[in-house]
Amino acid sequence: MTTLQTLLFTPLIAALVARLLVRQPQLVGAVASGGLWVWLRGVGVSGTAVIFWNQPMLLTPDNHALLLTMLAGLFILFSLAIIFPSGDWFVAGGLVGFAFLAASLLAQTFAVAMGLLLLAIGSLALAVQSGQAGSVRGSFRYLLAGLLAVPLLLIANWQLEAQPLDWQLPLSQLVAIAALLLLAGFPFHIWLQTVVNEAKPLPLVLVAGWAPIVPLTLLFQALTIRPNLTDATFRQLIMLSGGLTLLVAGVLAVTAVHLRRAIGNILLLDMALTILTLLLPTSLGRETAVTLQIGRFGSLLLVAGGWVLLQRHQPVLPMDRLPKGFGRQSPLSVALLGVGLFSLLGLPFTVGFAGHWQLLTAVAEQANLGNLPWWLPALALLGLGLGAAGILRLLAVLLTKREDDGGETAVSEPLWLQLVIGAVLLVVLGLGLFPQTAIG
Repeated sequence: MTTLQTLLFTPLIAALVARLLVRQPQLVGAVASGGLWVWLRGVGVSGTAVIFWNQPMLLTPDNHALLLTMLAGLFILFSLAIIFPSGDWFVAGGLVGFAFLAASLLAQTFAVAMGLLLLAIGSLALAVQSGQAGSVRGSFRYLLAGLLAVPLLLIANWQLEAQPLDWQLPLSQLVAIAALLLLAGFPFHIWLQTVVNEAKPLPLVLVAGWAPIVPLTLLFQALTIRPNLTDATFRQLIMLSGGLTLLVAGVLAVTAVHLRRAIGNILLLDMALTILTLLLPTSLGRETAVTLQIGRFGSLLLVAGGWVLLQRHQPVLPMDRLPKGFGRQSPLSVALLGVGLFSLLGLPFTVGFAGHWQLLTAVAEQANLGNLPWWLPALALLGLGLGAAGILRLLAVLLTKREDDGGETAVSEPLWLQLVIGAVLLVVLGLGLFPQTAIG
């Protein structure tokens, strides 16, 4: 009981302190998440359910490892937020979101877990908005995706547990649509692009690179308990949406008209590959999805770093065209951004390669066995190829000489910044060469 109270209430108290009582909320968030990580490492896993507020909760070895991974990611994000702008609600929303996500992982009642997941999505929507004045479309559409997905899962669960009725909604279709809503599958991908268009870089990493690991885990747990949900209709919907998402994202990546849209479409390609993990055998699919998610988190951190550093020379990047020539003022920032984008595509020697290679080989093997159509791995490769062409186009535009630059090619970065970016790129190369270091 004490373990659960510490795990669930400490982030809530830290969020209150960070939001109301201190001037450096990022430091409070980093200390709270780092302290919880150190404490949780020493907590033993009993494997016995505990009644908490009349609800059974269970800390398993898998959940223990997942929570440690989430706390480590949260610590990295809050530490970076000390340097990079992230908005007023970033720390508070992230801490509250973690508390609810952790509770949803531990809850043994599916309906309770879904309710907690919806509360977490609402908290993270605050982090997306981060107190910015103006449009709320990004945070609203992200919240709307959760508001639509969670009731579908609850209806499916209710039908499974209730007595047979005269009428039944198609269970597998409900679960497939809910999964596509949470994972930004076509035609529900619009919420992801809107979040990218309006969120700051670090909140984007929080929402797209950190939080989805919990809904994925809950989905795979449900599919493990109810294998009959993955029937032919479920697989057809996932294949159709995943394939269309890959094609649409690849085409849009090549034709992107500004930086945020280019980043959003490359990210959508990575999300589309995660959708395909639902077509794999459950244990393999879950393992592959977690590996992809960890790689996406690292890749988005690199993208966020390059993005923020690039904005030092152009605080308001144009939204109607690509920022031609601005990369010449900060080539190291462009290098960081480019490595992050290529990592989202899973190119060799990047942090995203392990997950992408695992997914592509698994899909190809299932296609050879006749469990998946041949066009699905081909479409995945086509989408990734179009994404790579889009990244090359983006980098070429960023490094193209402008007519008004007076012949100046680059502004010298401070030596300390050059050393930091160089060290980051070396670490990324090391993780790309030895991916087990990141996921082991």
